[in-house]
Amino acid sequence: MIDEQWSVHRERGFTWWSYRLAQHVEVDEPVDSQGLTVCKVRICTELVKEVDSSTDPARVVGAFNAQTTLNALVWDAEAATISECCTAVIHDEIFDWVSKVLATAAILQNASATNRARGLAEMTGGIPAATTHSISGQRPDMDEILNVPQVVVQEGQQPSRFSGNKMEGLGGFLVDKNFLGSADATGLTCEVPFIGGAPAITLSPERGGKLQTSLVQVFTDVPHPEAGSGALTMMRLPISAATESASTIANDLNLAELHGSSMAHLLGSWCPDPADSARRTVAYCSFVPNFLSRWVRIDNLVLDCSIHSHFAAAHLNT
Repeated sequence: MIDEQWSVHRERGFTWWSYRLAQHVEVDEPVDSQGLTVCKVRICTELVKEVDSSTDPARVVGAFNAQTTLNALVWDAEAATISECCTAVIHDEIFDWVSKVLATAAILQNASATNRARGLAEMTGGIPAATTHSISGQRPDMDEILNVPQVVVQEGQQPSRFSGNKMEGLGGFLVDKNFLGSADATGLTCEVPFIGGAPAITLSPERGGKLQTSLVQVFTDVPHPEAGSGALTMMRLPISAATESASTIANDLNLAELHGSSMAHLLGSWCPDPADSARRTVAYCSFVPNFLSRWVRIDNLVLDCSIHSHFAAAHLNT
């Protein structure tokens, strides 16, 4: 799918240009994890460079990340850049479905970055991160791959393919994993461990206890403003941050997951909780469009949230 004329290959990755922005794909060296040989794949498209930190870039990207699909906008203060990124941890047992999701995320990322770069540059005092191929120069026309999001939108015009029996049958899964919660035809609510596994009802602040779990909700009746129908996943951490720091915490978590050793797929983003008008809580949001319903299972989304929750607890030293 990648035109050789507009790509540069490396030992464990490549860079290519669908138009003005370069997308980088890197695969880490394989490592052993619980008896499996796993590789982490990172896909990033740089949108803005020379970002002015005084514009509060974390707040700017946090607003966009609240309506993410499968990618996160990440501000790197040290590099003064904003990139759109996703990652996946791949091994043989999940390669078939994860590779399809990751490929879709990469295409959506490429198209989104192309559309957002100029606007984000204006909002953050930077300049679009346009670059050229070292031999072929500037690409004159957009690659046809940027038309793929139109197919995602078309399938999103239908009712959610995740609702119904797929959702109702998840009660047993929650019991097996000791995730207190419930599911019906249109959604799911459960708790996953953060610093412990005690249910919130037994350790509420009113009773003097510190919350130990993160709240996960999956909605199949909340469409995405661009992708249409699908499955929206939201996980809220049991922490309360000052309004001015929630966006900073969220951006730090996105940056840490991108460059760190998290074993979760970053197919979504950390952001200030969009359901909290005070923006004092931090959430992880992801939206899987109808287009991917044949490969993505809701139980895998919940399991991934539990890994994100553990990673956040360790990163925040709670």
